[in-house]
Amino acid sequence: MMVPINLKLSRLHSCWVRGVCVASFAFLAGCAGVFQGGYTAVPEDQGRQVLEALRQKEGMIRTLRGLFQASVSGSGLPFSQRFNGVMSYVSPDHVHLRGFLRFGVPMMEFNREGNAYELYLPADHQVITGQVEGGSVQTQWDQTVQLSIRALDAVLGKIAGLSKGEIVVLQDATHYRLDMVARPSGDTTSPEEFLVRTWVDAQTLDLTSIEYRRAYDDVVVSVECEDYREVKDPAAEAQGRIRLPFVVKATDHRISGGSITLNFQEFVLNAA
Repeated sequence: MMVPINLKLSRLHSCWVRGVCVASFAFLAGCAGVFQGGYTAVPEDQGRQVLEALRQKEGMIRTLRGLFQASVSGSGLPFSQRFNGVMSYVSPDHVHLRGFLRFGVPMMEFNREGNAYELYLPADHQVITGQVEGGSVQTQWDQTVQLSIRALDAVLGKIAGLSKGEIVVLQDATHYRLDMVARPSGDTTSPEEFLVRTWVDAQTLDLTSIEYRRAYDDVVVSVECEDYREVKDPAAEAQGRIRLPFVVKATDHRISGGSITLNFQEFVLNAA
């Protein structure tokens, strides 16, 4: 029996439409910013509770010391690609890092106090100063310094905007997503806004990843936190413990970008 030509065309058209729909859905689902992995905004009260719990968790770290190995990649770096380091932190924003080559040879020393930082390179007898945010002087070390600061902030559980409360809280089955739009404070000539997007485990409140975006889908820097372990807090009750990431990687996604990975061997928390 012969099938009318218009019926054949109808079937072909239906198949073509279904194929296009499936392909389009797969494409859109794979694009950042579309569907958002099922994230929905949480009620206002729940959002406040989540932010307050994160503030309290961040505030539990008053001092922190750590031993780590660093792996750095990228062009124009002032550091060796691999080195050992010692970190010390005093809340809210004092950080001291020392890096060593093999056999304990000093390689660099970094100090941050508030928004100001100082980097000392003993091999070159150089001292570089700058600002964490809003600095107008650009140097070849800015990129590596900023990546290091982003990585260390992630270790400490610091989330942009928590102190200001300018965050939209969303949730899917496993994570909260915190979105904050921030204009670079030191650049008054550019209207460009940055979106800081942070993912937090909904059960443990562990910070799992951060993205600093120039536009909605233009990721400039990303930070990943892995290998969370419980670290005893001697200043708390007998069973007091805080979960800290022992592996943190910060990546610059620009053309000239690089990355820094910190593998911690030990943390000493809130020591006397």
